[in-house]
Amino acid sequence: MIATLLGLFGFLQVLVWAAFVSAQIYPFAVVPRGKRERFTIWPARMFGWLCVYVTCLARVTVVGLENLPRKRGYLVVSNHRSWMDVGLLILHTRSLGISKKEIAYVPFFGLAGYLAGVIFFDRKSRLSRGRVIEDALNLLHAGANLHVFPEGTRTRDGRIGEKVYLRLLSSCHQSGIEVVPACVWGTDRAVPPTGLALHLRQEVGLEIGAPLDPAAYSSGADYARDTWARVVSMARARGADELVSPATPPSPPRSAT
Repeated sequence: MIATLLGLFGFLQVLVWAAFVSAQIYPFAVVPRGKRERFTIWPARMFGWLCVYVTCLARVTVVGLENLPRKRGYLVVSNHRSWMDVGLLILHTRSLGISKKEIAYVPFFGLAGYLAGVIFFDRKSRLSRGRVIEDALNLLHAGANLHVFPEGTRTRDGRIGEKVYLRLLSSCHQSGIEVVPACVWGTDRAVPPTGLALHLRQEVGLEIGAPLDPAAYSSGADYARDTWARVVSMARARGADELVSPATPPSPPRSAT
């Protein structure tokens, strides 16, 4: 009961954060898509910080930040356990996501997300699924960072889904775009994948692995398969949730401008 009440309060609080961040993002609507993302990522990261550290009071461990490419325009690939995963990745990997179209109709989230760099698509449409690859590659080539969950949805039982969608990873290999394997753990304890509940001060984590060298692969399919295998390997290694002492919560992101 308490967790459900906290979940309701947390949801309302996240809407407040979304409205606050939206006010910072909307002015960039006049900047063309592909260029504005380098500015809108800062309020987006603020949103991630508010959700993870203020609403959830999470105790976060982040490993491997040094593995993030220095050059902008990379794709982060991760397993998916909870809605909190999105906030963690936005904040710590400086990347926006690829999301189902239904989120585009949520007040504040939809328009602000699109302006910030989120790509929305219809998962039931083959045409839309093909177009999202083109849109993602265009944004990545323009210097925006993206993240994707190849499982397509949050796990309900803690196990990584057997059916995954790796076409975007394969296309990145062919286009010379760096793909970064990552894994999250513990986030489903804080925000369970089903129902409306929130558990405060949970230990959660994010590990960022080194990108695999695309030049070492002759085909995009092999590159995509091995990159996802790296994500699975990291996630399984973290299955026991044996965390090092959580680091001090970072300060809110500040705009580069």
